[in-house]
Amino acid sequence: MNWDDVRFFLAVFRNGSIRAAAASLEVTHATVSRRIAGLEARLGVRLFEKLPSGYVATPASEEILELAEQIEEQVNAIERCVYGRDTGLAGKLRITLPAVLATDLIMPDLARFARTHPGIELEIITSYETLNLTKRQADVAIRLVYENESPPEHLYGRKLVSVHQAVYASENTFEPEETGTAIRWIKKEEDIVLPDWVTNALPKQERIDYIVNDIFVQAAATREGLGASLLLCFVGDRDPSLRRLSPATSHPYGDLWILTHGDLRHTPRVRAFTEFMTKAILNKRDLMEGRRR
Repeated sequence: MNWDDVRFFLAVFRNGSIRAAAASLEVTHATVSRRIAGLEARLGVRLFEKLPSGYVATPASEEILELAEQIEEQVNAIERCVYGRDTGLAGKLRITLPAVLATDLIMPDLARFARTHPGIELEIITSYETLNLTKRQADVAIRLVYENESPPEHLYGRKLVSVHQAVYASENTFEPEETGTAIRWIKKEEDIVLPDWVTNALPKQERIDYIVNDIFVQAAATREGLGASLLLCFVGDRDPSLRRLSPATSHPYGDLWILTHGDLRHTPRVRAFTEFMTKAILNKRDLMEGRRR
């Protein structure tokens, strides 16, 4: 079994379908089907059963999974070793960070870094999911780590700032005590249950909430006066059309870390980027921690 066989096998095993595996590998559906069929022919076993719900691994797949993952880790280790020995300030550098952080806060800093190091080809991957630095899906991650959690032990980096949140509404929205009625909430799907410090301080909600699945939609709906939102302070405080509702104090939401794999941390372009962005983000500490300037 060669490395390409392993890649295609693991992609189908993990994604549960040929189509999803093709998307993850950035190849065509037909290519994945052909490679899996060829692998099954060489091994003389059926690796997947095609069911209406998707591709289901056979016992033969389960038996070779651990070996396939060991091969994958060895290949990833080789790539990290080679990349880590690169001594130049040139080449590709994959960065992953939440979209709201890129668009609402540090894009000017990313642009300044790119102009300062024109030989480094930045690949910016905005995602709220945790990309795997061990498998080099990214070289540097700027991640929000939530309360009572910590980054994986094999990653190298540092905590930069605490990220705070507060309650915001349009400038045209009255405080609850001024109207005697509850304010309608605009909530993200994952934040249906509001924290105690919000529910204890504001009047009980009796009207139906608005539910959204994106922080940008949430902020836009808040600007239009549909209701109040629990927003990150670096989003709400920078928008002149929004104001904090009582209680106007902010509360921690999580900690922002900058991380890379230990094998890559001394690579010049990784080191240049982490040092540059660490300084840039620390300069925004007051904004991110809810102390408005």
